[in-house]
Amino acid sequence: MRSILAMVAVAATAATAVTLTATPAAAASGAVIITTLGESAWGIGDPRPGECHDLGPGYHAVINETDGPILVFPDHACAGEAMLVHAYDRTQFGGHYSFQAMT
Repeated sequence: MRSILAMVAVAATAATAVTLTATPAAAASGAVIITTLGESAWGIGDPRPGECHDLGPGYHAVINETDGPILVFPDHACAGEAMLVHAYDRTQFGGHYSFQAMT
């Protein structure tokens, strides 16, 4: 009887671990605002952690209005040396081509 109870407990623990790891990551609450050289602006709301957002050409400032940090990249595929932008902060002007939320 004890071995059956132990097996049930192990199975329940394993099921809980799978459920916790299989749950998709929650999106950062808020928006990332992107501005162009002409001061046009648009935003991406509630970005998911790790999802790469290609900004296209001509963007020079990224404003992080989410509740978590983001990484801003100098290329279009979220690769290369990234700049960390904390929650409710912005980048300096320059070439920014993609970003991803961290949390």
